[in-house]
Formats: sequence, structure tokens, C-alpha cells
Amino acid sequence: MSELNEVIQQMPSPVQRGALGKLRRKRVEEPSSADPLVELKRLTKQHEAWTRKAVAIMAMFAIISGFASAGLTGDRRLAFLVAAVAFVLTGIVLTARLWHMTRTPVPPPEPPT
Repeated sequence: MSELNEVIQQMPSPVQRGALGKLRRKRVEEPSSADPLVELKRLTKQHEAWTRKAVAIMAMFAIISGFASAGLTGDRRLAFLVAAVAFVLTGIVLTARLWHMTRTPVPPPEPPT
């Protein structure tokens, strides 16, 4: 199990790889015990937080596009369809972006001079 913890700790998160991650990088404290369940619980909470943020972004785009469509056309069915399509497309874009960030190799740190 210690090998699994080492691999998990060496993997940078997608947020840390992004441009915003450089500005908002938070120091994650190491768990006090060597129990792998503590690490798993921490990672689960982190993934749940990322999921909530992604769904909130998707819902925001869906609501804005639905209201814009309803205001422009006056058709409720079309507005609902546009909102549903915006929700799904935003999910696809976020998933593709996450996939791309996890596949892109991280450049090695520069050696100190």
C-alpha cells in the first residue's frame, strides 16, 4: 500500500496543472497517520468538490442559454432543449479538457542555478 501512496502523492492534480492552479495552489497537509484509508478519504472529498464545481458550471451555462433562448424565441420547449444541449456540451468540453490535462506530460522542474 505504501507504493500506492507514493504514486498518488507524485501525481499533480489537474487544478495544479492549469493556469488558475498556479494562482490558487493550496498547500495540502500530509495525513498524520500512515493509514491508506485517510488518503483515500481525502482524495474522495477532493474529487467530490471538483464534481460539484463542474456540475455548477454546467448548470450555469444551461440556465443562461435557456433564458436567452426563451427571451429571443418565446418558445418554452426550444428553451428547454437549448438548456439541455448546453448542459451536455459543457460536460463534454469539461471532460475533454480534463482528459487533455491528464494526458499532457508535465515539464520537469528547472534545476536550481
